[in-house]
Amino acid sequence: MNKPWFLYLLRCADGTLYTGVTTDVARRVREHNSGRGSRYTAVRRPVWLTGCWRFTDRSSVQKAEARLRRLSHQEKERLAMAEQPFADAPFCGPQRNHFCPRCGGELETVMRPDDPRPRQVCSDCGRVHYANSKPCTGALVVRDGRLLLVKRDIEPYLGYWDIPGGFLEEDELPQAAAVRELREETGLEVELTELFGFYLDQYFYGKEFIYTLNVYFLAQVVGGNAIAGDETGALGWFPPDGLPARIAFDHARLVLEDWARWMREGER
Repeated sequence: MNKPWFLYLLRCADGTLYTGVTTDVARRVREHNSGRGSRYTAVRRPVWLTGCWRFTDRSSVQKAEARLRRLSHQEKERLAMAEQPFADAPFCGPQRNHFCPRCGGELETVMRPDDPRPRQVCSDCGRVHYANSKPCTGALVVRDGRLLLVKRDIEPYLGYWDIPGGFLEEDELPQAAAVRELREETGLEVELTELFGFYLDQYFYGKEFIYTLNVYFLAQVVGGNAIAGDETGALGWFPPDGLPARIAFDHARLVLEDWARWMREGER
């Protein structure tokens, strides 16, 4: 049986849109975010998947790509936001909310005056459903020039290496959440020394899709015993030139690139 082909739409860091075709969307997005996807996206990283459509063969997906490229920026945005089929192919991700969280009415995708982006608006109460990124946090713990990473023991990215961290609780500041996540995942007590940076990403698991705003700190160990937590398969310390290849999440690759460069050159 032949593999399906996918037409994908990416949003670049400068707000522009990029289209391409592939048989493996997740791998292709990782390639774009590593700078190996295309010359266009290499200087506009990071990129995020905005729309994706499934085709049965290469010929039909290439014809659809040419057609999609002829659409205006707003037409592409509207097509992806509404999760509409394109060129007789079904939309296959990422999935968004369909119903109003206030009244349960159906959300419609519209273009509003003086707003450059399509918005989801409730057809019943008129409430605009703004899609916001969900806050996450983590810490880069360095000891003797080596960085602490954890091997994930849960999906998504089961068996991949990750930076210790996670989602904030509703009443937590990023600093407190970073210390808590380190304790839960590694058994170590850490002290945050400085802010490292902010990174955007997309989180996919099953039918769940959200944007995430990831806040990272530099940290040092001040206590505790290194032991893998319930969601962690193993702990490892890695030098800048020996980081593992299988890294969970696209933004984490960018964090590690920045950290390795900082360790070599002393600046971010």
